[in-house]
Amino acid sequence: MLDLQTVLVLVIIFLATFVNSTLGFGLGLIAMPLLAFIVDIKTAAPLVALVATTTAFFIFLKNWREVNFKNIWKMIVMSSLGIPIGLYLLKGTGDAIMKIGLSIMIIVFAVFSLIGHGDRTLKSDKTSYFFGLLGGILGGAYNMGGPPIIIYGTLRQWPPVTFRATLQSLFLPATIFISIGHAVGGLMTQPVLLNYLYCFPILVFTTIVGGILNRSIPTDRFNRYVYVILVLIGIFLLYKSLPF
Repeated sequence: MLDLQTVLVLVIIFLATFVNSTLGFGLGLIAMPLLAFIVDIKTAAPLVALVATTTAFFIFLKNWREVNFKNIWKMIVMSSLGIPIGLYLLKGTGDAIMKIGLSIMIIVFAVFSLIGHGDRTLKSDKTSYFFGLLGGILGGAYNMGGPPIIIYGTLRQWPPVTFRATLQSLFLPATIFISIGHAVGGLMTQPVLLNYLYCFPILVFTTIVGGILNRSIPTDRFNRYVYVILVLIGIFLLYKSLPF
């Protein structure tokens, strides 16, 4: 019989992986702030890392032909360099500070997405170094390496199919390195691994169903709903994290 905390964790993972499998991103953005209300950051972070690695592998395995490998190797390298920095911040920073940083990052990303990008584009891939490094740092510390990469892909005007497949190809090595870092840092505890085993059937189901929906549901409208929810979550998490 599962206790209430485990059930809530499974519900959050279901929601996060469903959105991630449908849109191609959003797992960390949804799972981390919600899990922060139920378990501490140092439990949520390695769990989300394992879940993200598994779902990224499933999606990449099915869609690897759509990946533009030529344009992403720089981001993979820089992200790998940034992950140890983020892991160091995770080990040395209190939960309150981490939650404040997490909430601010969620709000900025969601508002940026809601207001649209207009005619702003990146003509060159030179900025990929910066976005990759920032993604690695945020990924190592908060499992939130997605937003810099998502913003970069949007500004580069990647086609939707390439966008989804390329994101997963970027997330996969990053999440593998993050998971290894958590293991080396002693954060892969028994409760984390047990929760991951409970989550595994959910990951299989949401990946399959999300992939089907990705090809049939207009994602623009769905994206806006997700961004609004993320803004609300970010604001609430920020309010709960402030020391007054």
